[in-house]
Amino acid sequence: MADLEYRKKQEALKKEALEKAKEMVNHPSHYQKDGKESIDVMEEEFGTAAVIDFCICNAFKYRFRAGHKVGNPAEQDEAKALWYEAKAEELKQKLQ
Repeated sequence: MADLEYRKKQEALKKEALEKAKEMVNHPSHYQKDGKESIDVMEEEFGTAAVIDFCICNAFKYRFRAGHKVGNPAEQDEAKALWYEAKAEELKQKLQ
C-alpha cells in the first residue's frame, strides 16, 4: 500500500512540476527562430535517430543537475527531463 501511495505522490509531483514550468519547458522563445523550434531544425539537419539520442542525453542531464543550478528549481529540471523523454518516445514512433 505504501508503494502505491509513493507512486501516486510521485505522479502528482511530476504533474505539478510540468504545470509550473510549462512555458520554460515546452516552447521557450529562446529556442525558436524564423517560426521553427530548434529541435525540429535539428531533426531536419541530423535525422530523427540522432535527435532521439539527444533527447535521451538531455533528459539525463536535467535529472543529474536537478536542484543544483542556481535559479533553476529541481521541479523545472524534472519537467524538462520528462519533456525530453516524451519527445524521444514521439520520435521513436516516427521510425516504426
